[in-house]
Amino acid sequence: MGNKLVSNRLKFLIFTFLFFSVGSFVLLSLRSSHFRVGPVWTIRIPASRGKILDAQGRLCAYDGFVSVAYLDIDYLKSANLDRLKPHLELLLKNFNVGKTAQDVFASRQRFLRLGEATSRDEILRLIPTELLPYVSIELEPRRKRFTDFGIDKILGTVIGNRGVGGVEEALDSQLRGKKDGRAFLRFSGFVTLSPKLESLREPIDGKDIRLTIDMEFQRTCYEEILKAREQNQAVSVGAIVMETKTGRIRAMVTTRSWNDAVLGYFEPGSSLKPIVYAIALESGVISGEETFNCTGQIKPVPEVDVVVRDIDVHGVVSVSEALIHSCNSATIMIAKRIKEQLGDEVYYEWLKRFGFGEKTNIEIAGEIPGVLRKPSQWSKIDFAMVSIGQGIGTPPVQFLAAFNVLANSGKYVKPTIVEGGSVEEKRVISERTSDFIRKALHRVVLEGTGKRADVFEVSVAGKTGTAQKLVGGKDKDRYFSIFVGYFPAEDPLYTILVYIDEPSAGAYLAGEVAAPVFAAIVKRILQIRKEHPLKVVATVMPDLRGLTLRDALLILEQIGIRKEDIRYEGVGTVKEQYPEPGAIDFRDKRIFLKLQ
Repeated sequence: MGNKLVSNRLKFLIFTFLFFSVGSFVLLSLRSSHFRVGPVWTIRIPASRGKILDAQGRLCAYDGFVSVAYLDIDYLKSANLDRLKPHLELLLKNFNVGKTAQDVFASRQRFLRLGEATSRDEILRLIPTELLPYVSIELEPRRKRFTDFGIDKILGTVIGNRGVGGVEEALDSQLRGKKDGRAFLRFSGFVTLSPKLESLREPIDGKDIRLTIDMEFQRTCYEEILKAREQNQAVSVGAIVMETKTGRIRAMVTTRSWNDAVLGYFEPGSSLKPIVYAIALESGVISGEETFNCTGQIKPVPEVDVVVRDIDVHGVVSVSEALIHSCNSATIMIAKRIKEQLGDEVYYEWLKRFGFGEKTNIEIAGEIPGVLRKPSQWSKIDFAMVSIGQGIGTPPVQFLAAFNVLANSGKYVKPTIVEGGSVEEKRVISERTSDFIRKALHRVVLEGTGKRADVFEVSVAGKTGTAQKLVGGKDKDRYFSIFVGYFPAEDPLYTILVYIDEPSAGAYLAGEVAAPVFAAIVKRILQIRKEHPLKVVATVMPDLRGLTLRDALLILEQIGIRKEDIRYEGVGTVKEQYPEPGAIDFRDKRIFLKLQ
């Protein structure tokens, strides 16, 4: 922490300490002209927990201080108890302590915590004058957090200076204050209100954390999901916005009271189909030119009496057309090829490569891995049901990261909610396979089930998914509706997931209920980027990694860097930069960007 912050906190602590504790001893000195204080007093300066900020530096959580009153029972017992008993009863009553004076006298505790208040004056009003010498006051940190737009579900809370849930728990060791400080004050003779600061040992505070969450994006998404819940009379609605190339989560909202993006899971339904098609294409079990004949229904396994139906009879369809119209029959035929040519074990391993059944390790406590049973636990028909998104459970953030492989040219990027780290990526499928699927996903929005996700201002691609929920093992006409997509379709910036649990206002298909929410969010994000295209902190070197060259140059121009001082090599997005992000002495140096 800066010296200014420490200095201000120190002044506040000393002020509080002197006006209360010293005032108490002044009362004593009036009764006894021989009373003197020791030459040096020590004041504890509590170490603060680190602040949590959003991507633009706005406060999300921080430590405030409260005044806490303690009764020194040992010191009290050395006094005239009979005389102080009525005052003690009043003290206990004022603080709503469920004890009697006799309980206190019989206690073996050294101190009794009376209560806390936001200010010293509030506590002073509750203490009878006769008991001032026996009550001490300390400042203790209390976590303050913002709850606007569902940010509290990401943050978690703090109990006893320990993070519980969310970022507070996941990054507790970094956030927690390390060591209290001490101020040593010297007095001369009788107590004075002008002591000399003998020495100061500054506290070692916790580390500040900057989130990837942008509160403008968070607000936008939160407002849209509230509208969607009301319009669709849904149990809950959620949405996540992630930067396609970096994995940075810019918004994560839900109407639930808990963060279902990492703590819950859903069956993805047809929104899983593009991944199944990508696996088949990448493995060579199908080619993009093949066709399949959809009769409107299919029996995946002859000896198992299960028939999967389509909404329409699609007839002869190409691979792209099957995906565009979300054809169950063609998808199961493709899954059967995977089973026959590769086997269940290889199919399972492919799903694992996309991140299913594994935690993403996003910096939010309590993340679950979802449900992806091992092939040894599959029934004869599970290969087919998984291919249409049933019998597999995926947390929203996990599914978004998996689908993002298709948008990000075949590369998986680890989702993150904390700024400053490097982009963790791995190749899952080839760019060629990704391009094939992306073209089909663009057509899903233009001519298929996702038409209502289309946005006039920008090209969009994505996929619908409608999963029927089983209640007590039976279909009860309850659905989970999903739209997952990205924009711009040609060079994606953001990948977005919208999910609606049990829409009950009539419509339930994802193309009718989830796709319009996606479109509304995209439109508002475009407006935000138009009004505030790129916000930066000009006092430090910004993090340019993951940006296009155009955006990186625009940021550098905005903070006053001349074009002749910038050098770059390669193509693509910024992979490395010099000076590094956060550097404060960058203005007289040449800027180097390596693109890849």
